[in-house]
Amino acid sequence: MEDLLYVIYGNHPKSKMLYAEAEKIINLIREKGEMSRDELSAALGLDLNSQSDKKHFYNLLSPMFGVILVSEHRGRSVYYHLSYDLFRVYIDGIRRKAKYYLLKNPDNVKDDAI
Repeated sequence: MEDLLYVIYGNHPKSKMLYAEAEKIINLIREKGEMSRDELSAALGLDLNSQSDKKHFYNLLSPMFGVILVSEHRGRSVYYHLSYDLFRVYIDGIRRKAKYYLLKNPDNVKDDAI
């Protein structure tokens, strides 16, 4: 889990303070399959009507979007679920960039050989 959190949040000391709550979010959503924004904030003990709690909630979730987290609007509610496919697309993008910048002749190397 530490490696996944490192990919999502980086290693800045302020970001590392989010790791424990981020791990809790991932485990909660994984267990239930999906969670509404209200369920998730309640499980974290955050009140979305409070400006500081709302900011903290989105500071936790925002880095996950585009990497492992997908949101879906259903009426007025927002539901979150984890996506391994989204994570694969993200990692494949990193691999393509690494191939271009790290290899002398990237066009001559098959992706399977890396």
